[in-house]
Amino acid sequence: MAYKATYNVVVKAPQGNVFDYVADVASHGAWASEPDHMKVSAEKAGPPAVGSKYKAEGILNGKVNPSVVTITALESPSRFAFDAEDANSVFHHEFVFSPREGGTNVERIVTMTKGPFYFPLVLAIFKSTVQKNYNGAMQNLKSKMESGA
Repeated sequence: MAYKATYNVVVKAPQGNVFDYVADVASHGAWASEPDHMKVSAEKAGPPAVGSKYKAEGILNGKVNPSVVTITALESPSRFAFDAEDANSVFHHEFVFSPREGGTNVERIVTMTKGPFYFPLVLAIFKSTVQKNYNGAMQNLKSKMESGA
């Protein structure tokens, strides 16, 4: 049993601006879901690039969960992806940007590429919480972009 989920939001902002904001991994803490308390910092200064690494820290099941985020695709303004690896797993996050309704559709596809055999079951059990967190992050992204972040 594998884990894969897709989340969508339409942002009333130009596609290039939305892409640039999402590709700035260090900004992810500003629009992550509130319960995650996400903090992200670049390992080396500079613009985002394939192979760039970031240290991330969030709250998972009430505990601090450190991870390393590595950019795996950067195709402005249509596609951005990264892998987030913690002590137990790797989750691949792919963002696809396309024009819609006078703004930008942001599709986020999250796939577990490595993890304990039981993780998909755990994620299924906590599906509503997982969806709430990812949908919350997507709505936060929309709010930040539409307010001029």
